[in-house]
Amino acid sequence: MIVPAIIYGLTYWHYGLVEAVIASGAYAIIASFFLKSTKYIAFLFAAFGLIEILIVWIAPDSWLIGTLFMKSLIGATQVAVLFLIFSLIKKPIPMLFAEAGMPELKEWEFSATKTYLGIWQKISYFWVLIYSIKAATLVMFYPVDADTLVMLNLLLGWPLHVGLIIISVIYVRSQLIKYDD
Repeated sequence: MIVPAIIYGLTYWHYGLVEAVIASGAYAIIASFFLKSTKYIAFLFAAFGLIEILIVWIAPDSWLIGTLFMKSLIGATQVAVLFLIFSLIKKPIPMLFAEAGMPELKEWEFSATKTYLGIWQKISYFWVLIYSIKAATLVMFYPVDADTLVMLNLLLGWPLHVGLIIISVIYVRSQLIKYDD
């Protein structure tokens, strides 16, 4: 997560926005070939990289900043909506990732309880809230210039995501430890 942000930021400041998008998109595509164990995530990683490159290639220069801004806004909104939908159907995304990484969680008797599901749903709703705030923050800065867009994407990108993961792990562990026999 940090490598594409560094590539994006450094390339932008040395060469420009188009080159930054192409460089970070190319990194995403190349990196996806090395993520064999998480094939669906790798596919999405490559697809998003390709989408960014296509935006730069297809969009007229006068539309580029607006198009990339909309991609960021739609991305934040999509994350919030997907987390909400999966939580409402009782399949919170953080739980799915945790259980994929630690299959023994599903074998634990407590994992069949409403309390277990509730813990995961709370953290999922927290992600919905934060990504909704991210989308609202982006809207507040509209219209944006290239420098502002790059800064928003860097600050509201990997640092936000890493922070959410850390908070999620701490919260879930603190809750689950209460029920560990």
